[in-house]
Amino acid sequence: MSILTSTSDDGNVLTIKIIGKFQFPLASEFRRSYTDIAQVQEYVLDLKDSEYLDSSALGMIIALWEFVERNRERIKIINANDEVTHILESANFDQLVTLP
Repeated sequence: MSILTSTSDDGNVLTIKIIGKFQFPLASEFRRSYTDIAQVQEYVLDLKDSEYLDSSALGMIIALWEFVERNRERIKIINANDEVTHILESANFDQLVTLP
């Protein structure tokens, strides 16, 4: 489990890539990934290399949403596999973020 971050050349988009299982042990690192940088216009959560997420990951996405909502920014989730997308849709996360 790890997190990689990158910012677009223009500094407007932060991509947070989750590698491995998206679970509670990543909570602190995940929060730092978006709070320790300058504000951006868009946040992209790349789940291409994440095969699993649990309820604590849903909570982490909500925490990101709350952080972003205060700043009127946007969140997209990309590259989620079918199982992860199903979990997110079942939890109505399509109402909070843009899903694939």
